[in-house]
Amino acid sequence: MRLTHCIRNWWLCAFILIAALSAVRAEEPWIIDPHTHFKSDAQVAHESKTNKRHPKDTLGMAMTPEDYRSLADRLGIQATMIVEAVEQDQPQFNDWVLAQAKSDLVCGYVARGDLTEEDFLTHHERYVKSGYLNGYRFRMDELAAYLDHETARRHLQKLDEEGMVIDLLIAHQHAADAIRLAREFQGLKIVLNHCLRARIVDGKISAAWKKALIDCAQEANIYCKLSSIINFAEVKAFEDRAPVDLSHYLPVLNPCFDAFGEDRVIFATNWAVCEHFGKVDDVVRIMREFLEKKSYAALKKGMRENAIRIYRISADKLR
Repeated sequence: MRLTHCIRNWWLCAFILIAALSAVRAEEPWIIDPHTHFKSDAQVAHESKTNKRHPKDTLGMAMTPEDYRSLADRLGIQATMIVEAVEQDQPQFNDWVLAQAKSDLVCGYVARGDLTEEDFLTHHERYVKSGYLNGYRFRMDELAAYLDHETARRHLQKLDEEGMVIDLLIAHQHAADAIRLAREFQGLKIVLNHCLRARIVDGKISAAWKKALIDCAQEANIYCKLSSIINFAEVKAFEDRAPVDLSHYLPVLNPCFDAFGEDRVIFATNWAVCEHFGKVDDVVRIMREFLEKKSYAALKKGMRENAIRIYRISADKLR
């Protein structure tokens, strides 16, 4: 009897210990945040000559990964991918960002470039050699111009052959261009930033946005970044605070998830731009709550695994 009692107590103690260790492990950083913006003092000074920003606009402030560290530790973020915040004619600022990849917080970079320039591939090869290039981001009308430009198409073909990621900062009015890019360059992985720049008005989303989203989702090589969600709210940047309850954002999040599924959605914060409308803590909490309600698999994929797979983030880049 005593032996049986001891064995039972041993198993009970072992179970409690394993549960405790699992709880500690669950608190370790695991989230991948593939959308943050950092800038050097030199870039901020250069841009201030022609671009007057709001005093609280973080895109007008010098920031490095160390400014991001405390919130990453607090929110369980293991690593971040920096997304361009530079102009096409200033490639030296891409080099500054790539130098920031020495930080253990940084797992990659989505760079900026002009596909119409003959020396695009010269810069591209230099970025590739850094080991931290994961893709490029293009904006609005740039994409439409590239699709019919001989030099740009030649460079797109090169990126296509490399299976490069193309982030697109576009609204629903540009969906046809994204679809054409996906069809003509099927080796590219195309990521729609900020849910195709959704906007919630009177608690609703436009029919045109929904149609554009569904049309894009029909292409297997288009993905949706669930990023900067509090920017969708009908509030003024720097003045009002966006709602912090999940229900307010369901008119955007549900259509995105329904259209793309758990394997083609990617969480991201868009820090520090998201703080123009509220707190990054709320961005992370709302997205965790949304994905967790879908399933545990959706949570892990949306906040970690999809980013690693789509952007080809290697394990040695994760702290």
